[in-house]
Amino acid sequence: MFDLLQYMINLSARMRLRPSVAMVPMGEERWQFFLGNTRTSRYYRLRQELADAVQQMSGRLTLAEIAHRTRANPSRLEALARTLHSCCIIEEESWSNHVAKSPWRRVLNFIGDYIPGNQVEEAFARLSNTQVVILGVGAVGSWVATQLCQSGISRFMLLDDDRIELSNLNRSLYTQTDVGHHKVDVLFQRLLSINPKLTGEAIRKKITHVDELTELLQATGLTKIVVNCADYPSVDLTSALVDGACKVTRTAYVIAGGYNLHLSLVGMTVLPGQTACYHCGRLTLEALQTDDLVGLRKLARPWRNIGNLAPLAAITASFAASEVFRVALSDGRIPPAMTNRRGEFNFLTSEMHFTSLPPRSECNCTPVK
Repeated sequence: MFDLLQYMINLSARMRLRPSVAMVPMGEERWQFFLGNTRTSRYYRLRQELADAVQQMSGRLTLAEIAHRTRANPSRLEALARTLHSCCIIEEESWSNHVAKSPWRRVLNFIGDYIPGNQVEEAFARLSNTQVVILGVGAVGSWVATQLCQSGISRFMLLDDDRIELSNLNRSLYTQTDVGHHKVDVLFQRLLSINPKLTGEAIRKKITHVDELTELLQATGLTKIVVNCADYPSVDLTSALVDGACKVTRTAYVIAGGYNLHLSLVGMTVLPGQTACYHCGRLTLEALQTDDLVGLRKLARPWRNIGNLAPLAAITASFAASEVFRVALSDGRIPPAMTNRRGEFNFLTSEMHFTSLPPRSECNCTPVK
């Protein structure tokens, strides 16, 4: 763990512009700091000596040495450095060296684009210590779990009673040698091959009742996030089940969605008591139906064979994994993007369409104001 007590922005600090930041002169002592990774800009009016000082921040000199070279006021340079650091424009050289030695350096640097360096490891600890509970580890679930494991999540609970079949291989992360084995067992071993320090459970079980999931969520004191990737008997029914358990336990959940009609379906992220829930979304979607669809019932076709592609499953999974990443970080600077809405990626047009799903007054989950 990096020694935060030594991480002080004072005149002895050796600071450097973050590699993704460009410093652009705008004239009349105005400067733009363009943060390339987040596509954001900060503007400051700086005296020439302070601008010169910032341009010399390469990590080799202390702030005191830079102030002496540029004749910048030391106290003003120190104050400016703290401001720029809080905005993720500059970073401490010792922090950069520390991150470079970490196997998670790419993830830490990604977080550092949004959160100042002295807060990154605390944020990463929240991320890695969050237990992700995934219902259904097939086409979407196997991608979600793998992406989250690669992003630093180290606690999982995988729930599925299915075995791998040949028909699963075109869209999930399983291979010929896995056929016949339980999905949760194979996937858990895959995750361990990515991160040997990973902990969790592979449970050969299909959750069919709210009480079953509620009991699992209450089993430990770990912070949890539920991801619904289960589509049997339908995504609607499994999402309602997840909603019921997560309301009781106040657990955040992500409806991963799925793929159908050559669409990648991106579901809601729900923070109980704060955002619209699954039932709010259902009510809004029903209200948006055109007159010719009102009251229409789906035909039951147990042998229905729907075309699909791995990229469609992966797109859905990528959105879900990104949402879990955001929720687990638990930082307002990187909020979840799919609260109060759902999305559809159209394979034919490569266009993304989002539908707003606000909280509904008739639903008893009205967010706390």
